[in-house]
This record gives sequence, structure tokens and C-alpha cells, in this order.
Amino acid sequence: MRFAHRWIIGITCLILVWLLHFVCWDLVELFDVQKSTTAAPIELLWWSHHFSFVYDEVRQCGAFECRVTNKRQRLSSARAVLFYGTALKTGDFPMPRSPQHLWALLHEESPRNVIYAPFDDFLQHFNFTSTFSRYSDQPITTQWLPSAHDLISMDYTMSFDFKSSNLNGPSPSVVFLNSDCDTMSGREDYMKELMRHINVDSFGSCLRNKDLPASLQNDYLNNLYSPKLLRFLSRYKFMIAIENAVCEDYITEKFWRPLVVGVIPIYFGSPSIKDWQPQKKSAIFVSDFPNAAALGRYIMELSENKTEYDSFRGHKLNRSHPIQNEKLLHHLITYPHQTREYDFFETFECAVCKYATHSGPIKRANARHYNCPLVPIYAPLESKKEPERATDWRSAMEVGQCQARILDTFFRSNKPYNEADFEAELNRRMDDNRCSIDPKLH
Repeated sequence: MRFAHRWIIGITCLILVWLLHFVCWDLVELFDVQKSTTAAPIELLWWSHHFSFVYDEVRQCGAFECRVTNKRQRLSSARAVLFYGTALKTGDFPMPRSPQHLWALLHEESPRNVIYAPFDDFLQHFNFTSTFSRYSDQPITTQWLPSAHDLISMDYTMSFDFKSSNLNGPSPSVVFLNSDCDTMSGREDYMKELMRHINVDSFGSCLRNKDLPASLQNDYLNNLYSPKLLRFLSRYKFMIAIENAVCEDYITEKFWRPLVVGVIPIYFGSPSIKDWQPQKKSAIFVSDFPNAAALGRYIMELSENKTEYDSFRGHKLNRSHPIQNEKLLHHLITYPHQTREYDFFETFECAVCKYATHSGPIKRANARHYNCPLVPIYAPLESKKEPERATDWRSAMEVGQCQARILDTFFRSNKPYNEADFEAELNRRMDDNRCSIDPKLH
């Protein structure tokens, strides 16, 4: 009880320090706001088609107030233009760009979705970023973790003995739930090898060998943390957690969801993942094994050893000190992404509102704000050969680099252009072998 009391006191102190920091920061910033209380709020314009409705409202962000809209006719009045990465289109940027316009990018996805996003040629044109990278202006590294409470809650956690019972199926009790079957990380190729060595229940579209219960078959991809799905997954001992691409700090529900339900993740993805686990030993890392056969042997051994298995679940079973990672604790307290009421877009809007209102030097983003390797990295295969689609993904990244360079050219010329202009230039460069490729892509 003494340790639990100390842990609670420590967390309380951290929260108080965090609150004091942000209250003081807002007050300091307030003195720098160069507008009268009667002036109209500055405007932020969403330049994105991800809204299916007209959006125009005043957003109160602490001491700051901004008008946020997606009405493109308001472009001349906007102080900042907001872009949502998933909805980016190469031929749809507001040109010419006014000197008053700050550009802000919100992008939570890997290069799997936008292949020109990792390149400095593209990123340097943005003044504010919010990505999974810890080096972005508003990091959203832990966006897929619902809350710190979910990490330590015992709501879905089942005992080792229950997981080992005959009712729960054959050892080693591994679940794979994925429906993106063409990934930069070579996830499918690695899983084919692993499934030759151990039993894996595969329920998604990829390598499916079992069907989900009828109650879970409808739209489970849009209900990643539904209570029904969490209860279903919690009976397994292990869950495959291989990201669709490898980028620093790119961590999705693949990692957090098994931790929430007391299942050990078998993880491959972010090279910096050990910076984010709740304790020093919270997951099995594919990169620690030379191949799938070695990993399979380890999983079989671990699945029969109660003491060793539970040592991976300290965030659930160590009630006095469940989260021992100070960096993770600091991030959970500092960034406002860990509440069930968290609104992904509103939080970004407020971050840009403060940045756009606060006077100071204008910044430019760079490749670290996204922080992905230019060459796709994949899980180690027994055969020592590349995944089936490795060449295709390398070629895709080469096209992405060419696209980024074309966008850089168009942005610098600062003249209107459209998608047809962009495609024509891309085709010209490719036909003339003028898409000079960075040696790092080979």
C-alpha cells in the first residue's frame, strides 16, 4: 500500500506541474497576442475534402479564439491553411500562396497512404505539423491509446490459467487480426512463415483461417476498441502487432490494444517502440529474433511458463507501480490525446490557433517532423530474401520522391496549377528519366 500511495502522489504532482505549466504558458502567450479584445478572431481554413458538410464556427482555445472554416472562398481572410494528410491531393493546393498564409499539416498515417509525405522537398513548405513523430510540433504518438487508465485497468484482463484452459483452444493461443494485405513492412510474408511454426487464429482478410463471431463481423475496423471485440481478444495469450510500415514513433492500435486487454503484443514496426512501452518488458519484439522459427520456439516456451508470461503484464499486475516508463507518463500527461472525449481535429485546430496567434519567428518543417526511412524496412524472413512486394514498394517511394520534388517546384513558382498539370509534369519527368533518385532509396 505504501508503494501505491507513493505512485499516486507522484502522478498527482506531475499533473499539478503540467497544469501549472500550461496555465502560465497561456498567460505569457496572452500578453503577446497582437489584437484587441474587440477584433475579429483570426481565421483558420481547412483546405481538405474530408468534411462532408460546411464547417464554420468560432473555436475557443484557452486564452485564444479562432474562426475555423472549410469555406474556400474565405482563403483571402485566412491566417493559416490546414491540411489533412489522408485527404491530400497533389493537384489541390491553394496557389498562389499569400505571404500571410501559414500552412499546417495534420497527418497520422504512414507512407503507405501518402508516398510523398516523408520527403523534405514536400514537408519544408509547412510551418506547423502534427504527426506521430516526436519531433513534430504537436506529436500524436500515443493517439491510438484511449487513455492511461486503459493500460492499467483490469476490466478485460484474464488470468494465465484461464487463457491456458482447454476452453480457450490449442497452445500457444495467438491471434492475428488484419485486413490490409499489401504492406510496406512485409507483414503477410512474415506471417506465412510464422504460421508454419505455431498455431495462429487469423480472423481478418489476410491469411484468414477462422471467422469472427457473428456479432463482430459488422464493421469491426471502425470499432477497434469496442467492448465486444476487446473481450473476444482478451482470451488470447499473444496478439500479432506488425505495423503496415516502419517509421520512428509510428505506433497504432496494433501495439496498444493488446496491452489494454492484458495480451502480449508480438510487435514489429517503430524502431523506437521500447521508448513507449509501459514497463521495460511489455512486448515481444520480432526484431530480437533472427527469423520466424526462432520466434515461434520462444512463443511456445513462454506460453507454458506462467511466471515468465505474467512478467510481461506488469502494467496490469503490478498494482503499486503499473506504468514505470517516465517518458510515456510525461507524454500521456502533457499531450491532450488520452480522453474518450478527445477530438482529433479540434485539438489540432487549437494548436494551430495558438501558433498562428502568438507572434514569433515563422518555422519551417523538415523530414524529422515525419521521420520515416526512405527505403521500406521489413521483418526478417527465414529465406533471407525480400518480401514479395518489396521491389514494388521501393519503386513507389521513388515515385513519391519525384512527386515531392514536383510539388516543391510548383510551390516555389507560386502559380495556380491543377491535377492535370501535375500528372503531365510527372509523366514528362518519368519518360525522360528526370526523376533523379536519391541514392538512399537503393
